[in-house]
Amino acid sequence: MLMIVLRFAHVFFGALWVGMMVMGTFFVGPAVEEVGPDGGKFMAALQRRRIMTIMPLFALITLVSGMWLFGRLAGGNMSALLATPMGLAFALGGAAALIAFVIGIAVMRPAMIRAQQLAQSGAPGTGPEIQRLRARGNLLGRLVGVLLLFALAGMAVARYL
Repeated sequence: MLMIVLRFAHVFFGALWVGMMVMGTFFVGPAVEEVGPDGGKFMAALQRRRIMTIMPLFALITLVSGMWLFGRLAGGNMSALLATPMGLAFALGGAAALIAFVIGIAVMRPAMIRAQQLAQSGAPGTGPEIQRLRARGNLLGRLVGVLLLFALAGMAVARYL
């Protein structure tokens, strides 16, 4: 029963994490930038819906359940699992997801939150700083999105290698 719960949590929350990140990075973000100053209102609306809290929770559930599944699959012999194409694909996908999480939490999230705070403050002269922070967040968002798509691809095909 535990394996079913872990697998469900991993796939369900992983799909939400990757889907939300890719949608936000490659579609919503560029559309918000295209709209201009009114895009800040949309981003504020997303924050009021706690997206900056929900996505990291989805990511943590995905990562913890994935690590637990990987450990159970290894059965105490991690080196033997990593010697197989399947184990290597799971490990590389998991590493990509973990790196994406760290970049997202440690660098991207603070930049985006700070840009939103500056935009909401309306303080004069903050425009260039807001643009710099948003550009940094967008670049890192694309990197995180690509890492998550790599992780998704690895997880999707690992069992068939």
